[in-house]
Amino acid sequence: MEALLTKKLFIGIEDCAWFYSGAETPALRGSLEAITDYMNRRSVGPGGRANNAAIEASCKSNIALLLGGKAENIGLLSNSSEIISMIAGSISFLPGDNVVVNRLEFPAGVLPWLVLRDKGVEVRFVEHTNWQVTPEDIMEKVDHRTRLVIASHVSYLSGARLDYRELYKQLKQTDTLLLLDATQSLGAVPVDMNETDFLVCSSYKWLLGIHGLGILGVNPARVADFMPRSVGWRSVIDMFSPIRHSSYEFHHDAKRFETGYPSYPTIYALNYSTRLLLDTGIARIENHILQLGDELIGKLDAQGFTIITPRERQRRAGNVCVASDRGEEVSEYLQKLGIYLWGGDGRFRASIHSFNDSADVDRLMNGLSEA
Repeated sequence: MEALLTKKLFIGIEDCAWFYSGAETPALRGSLEAITDYMNRRSVGPGGRANNAAIEASCKSNIALLLGGKAENIGLLSNSSEIISMIAGSISFLPGDNVVVNRLEFPAGVLPWLVLRDKGVEVRFVEHTNWQVTPEDIMEKVDHRTRLVIASHVSYLSGARLDYRELYKQLKQTDTLLLLDATQSLGAVPVDMNETDFLVCSSYKWLLGIHGLGILGVNPARVADFMPRSVGWRSVIDMFSPIRHSSYEFHHDAKRFETGYPSYPTIYALNYSTRLLLDTGIARIENHILQLGDELIGKLDAQGFTIITPRERQRRAGNVCVASDRGEEVSEYLQKLGIYLWGGDGRFRASIHSFNDSADVDRLMNGLSEA
């Protein structure tokens, strides 16, 4: 199977097998050119700032198209962890309220809620079954005191894909909000921001961007009046208001969550990469990832590896995870062979993206046979 995106679009991966996209993706040559454009425009003063605003608007429009939403409902902050913590700190919890989390969540989706236990907030954990969590599993933990459910669309740990649409359908019958972490899915498979209240995603993984941004999607259907407890000059409608020393008014869209300037080099790079993804087509990318995933899973099965990622296409995305108490050791060994994947936390993870091909899979399997 050939790659969907040629490796020539990227810097330095023609001689390696990159299965590291669940951690971060290789740099695009076009992103380097975009960042250089940003640096050059720093020398033209106000004109550079005007171009920054135009690129930011374009980037938000691209992200909105990927998410089936509107650009005004996209916020750009420093990182996903900041966004999750901001939302956690903005809910008016009362003693006895609870938040529902599952055991397959990345620590960034767990830690902000643990802090709230000092305020009498209960953190309820959903156990997984065979490395999967279903909407029904989650809903069993939800009651009239549940303020929010946080869940990843695709697990960083097992690679399992959650049916978040069904989960949101059930949560809309309650007052419980849904915060969906799309860090391991956006850019690889379709994601709809209209099927959650909040969506968060990192810039440097499946979106083919670089470090420096956390993406926030806000669905106004249920949270139009949700106001952050953090504020900065960028959050407000008129930062130079004559009454700015006594009062302020938040923006009415997702910009109310943006306290200050974002990382513009990252925005320039992400504007390029998201346009590339849109032009390629997420449906085509998903099909490529799942088809090559079938190939990898079949070969892992043949060699007797314990795969914890679901076989069914609708239950996985780009991450294929293998149980192993030697995950870090395997990763370090393969790195010496020019094969990059993530190892640790009781498994190793091979992440398949649009630039991977069958030759990468064969190279990985040969390396694993020696590890």
